[in-house]
Amino acid sequence: MNWMAELKGKKVLVTGGAGFIGFHLSKKLSTLTSNLTIYDNLSSGKLENVKDVPKAKFVKGDILDLKNLYSLEKADLIYHLAAQVVVPYSMENPLEDFETNAKGTLCVLEKARKDDAKLVFVSSAAVYGNPTQLPTSEDYGFHPFSCYGLSKVVGEEYCQMYQEQYGLDIAITRFANVYGSRCHGVIHDFLDKLAKNPNKLEIIGTGMQSRDFVHVSDVVDALVTAGTSESANGKTYNIGFGKTTSIIDLAKMMLKILNLQDKTVVTTTNVSWQGDINIIWFNNSRAKKELKWNPKVNLEDSIKDIIAERKLTK
Repeated sequence: MNWMAELKGKKVLVTGGAGFIGFHLSKKLSTLTSNLTIYDNLSSGKLENVKDVPKAKFVKGDILDLKNLYSLEKADLIYHLAAQVVVPYSMENPLEDFETNAKGTLCVLEKARKDDAKLVFVSSAAVYGNPTQLPTSEDYGFHPFSCYGLSKVVGEEYCQMYQEQYGLDIAITRFANVYGSRCHGVIHDFLDKLAKNPNKLEIIGTGMQSRDFVHVSDVVDALVTAGTSESANGKTYNIGFGKTTSIIDLAKMMLKILNLQDKTVVTTTNVSWQGDINIIWFNNSRAKKELKWNPKVNLEDSIKDIIAERKLTK
């Protein structure tokens, strides 16, 4: 698919464009369209990310501020990434989590309805909870195990309703564990801990939790394809690598790359945070077949790149 041709003349809005995934998506989109707006309240997103996408127009604002959303230039395509994404925070602050993720999504849907814009909604593996079907397909159903997961379910249900009742073109993407440059997930958490003390690495939980790690560049490719493909309208896609890796194996992999495998003692707290799920492992065959999307970035090679970028190689 020729993304540039598909986006030619289109006005694109990215909510949460100053965040980790939003930045990488915006950077890619800025090479494909000259009409790109990033909308972010900078509560977790970073201004430096916005500055690194100089071709985009930046508007500081909250997705709950419907008046401000309506004042933005009419959009043809909206990527909705703005969200509260921290599971423990959602368990401690369920009302705030619902307000941002559920009501905030409803506000963005109203913006899409007003503009008659296509919407790509970013959801999460958290909607599956602890699935008994592995790898998990999109048809498994909703079994959220956290307030965050439930708020994403509500967002998805609103998307479905707006699609059916108002005729909006909407594609839903469910992300596994996205990692890469400028991320603050478990890989970077381990690197931060090792930078402070290379002799010890503590894992939150048992270490047996496992995740489907997918690189942000692969995720961006999926998002751009979903946004430019008519066949994605009305569909939901799992966006993951299609392989699961335990956190203890991830730690061992990283220690080997850093030549610390014989030096660093790995410990576990054996207690995880409330709402944490045991396993994420996606069946990504629908995205592969319908979007012609294939994740390309290998986890181990990418970790080497991240370490080199951080200049932590021993």
